[in-house]
Amino acid sequence: MTEPSSSSHDARPPRQIARVKARIAAREAWRSIVSGTSHTFAATLVLALGIAFLFGMDLAQTNRLINESRTYAQSGAATVTITLRHGIDGAACEGLAGVNGVQAAGALRQADRKITFATLPSTGIPTYETTPGAVGLFSPALADDGDGMGVILSSDVADALGAQAGRTMALKGSGQVRVRGVYEYPDDGRDSQYSYAVLEPVNSAQPFDVCMVRTWPVPDSIDTLVYLAANVTSKEQRPQVSQLNTRFGSTPPSANLFNERLTAFAPWVMLVVAFALGFVMIRVRRLEFASALHAGLPKGVLVLQVLLELFAAALLAMLLCSPLAAWVWLTCDPANAPELYDTLLRVPAVGFAGLLLGGFVAILLTRERQLFAYFKNR
Repeated sequence: MTEPSSSSHDARPPRQIARVKARIAAREAWRSIVSGTSHTFAATLVLALGIAFLFGMDLAQTNRLINESRTYAQSGAATVTITLRHGIDGAACEGLAGVNGVQAAGALRQADRKITFATLPSTGIPTYETTPGAVGLFSPALADDGDGMGVILSSDVADALGAQAGRTMALKGSGQVRVRGVYEYPDDGRDSQYSYAVLEPVNSAQPFDVCMVRTWPVPDSIDTLVYLAANVTSKEQRPQVSQLNTRFGSTPPSANLFNERLTAFAPWVMLVVAFALGFVMIRVRRLEFASALHAGLPKGVLVLQVLLELFAAALLAMLLCSPLAAWVWLTCDPANAPELYDTLLRVPAVGFAGLLLGGFVAILLTRERQLFAYFKNR
């Protein structure tokens, strides 16, 4: 690191001079890395551990919030019902499916008769007539099958009957009915009346009893919107609005919980740690760098050398952390992958930038005129 800079009277073209300086900086950076003078591998390890720790903490916190949101939505807590006997407009209810945040909507009413199957002749099964859109509330897959023929059984009913989707089941007395599909209805706190039931889609202009709306994210005005499906004709009629599942409370997980999570500051912590690491790495070598400046090495060459050394350390740290990033990519829900990566990659990104920035500031603060002071305080 003692090669003098090119003379101010050098007749070579500026581009050639720049290439020569770049080669000098690259050569000196390589020598420092290989010899261990730059402490590149120690810095790589510290930076990689910092990234992995903060990345892992933020990942755990983010996954916990995602799982809470998914549980809330899938449990029926985000499904709102409005009940008014003989007072629900089926078409108006299904029209709510076009509202932003509404995934499915449909109306239901309990049939006057219970379906009795030949395999269980002594037991009539509660039957609900529904609008076509209500099928998607219980089984999104059936909503898209394009098949409007047949009844839909809860899994408990299907197990009791030994029924399967696509089969035709004999009814008590005479007649048959086709099983269009089977829906799962877990015992997790949701309204139990549909856990052992038969759904029979109908095209009817007659009023229904319940309008059910599945949402996510839950619109702020959902309690008001569902009233659009109710046809209130007298003051005595009082529609009842409730959740399908009240176990998880009436307040859904919101974006504020994500933005206010404890690990939201992980990128800033990483920036401070990486900046301090880069600064210390270069600052402890101030005597070496001041000596190089005294020997005539241009400051620009020295800055480039330092940045190359730090770039190598940061790049190696990224490579060490890449298995963790790949694991997240392979195991996370594809629907959440873009947002998850956008959030989590901030930690390694600022770690990379912070290391270079810290070293850059440290080398700028290194002065040739302080060489004696550096020597004295070494």
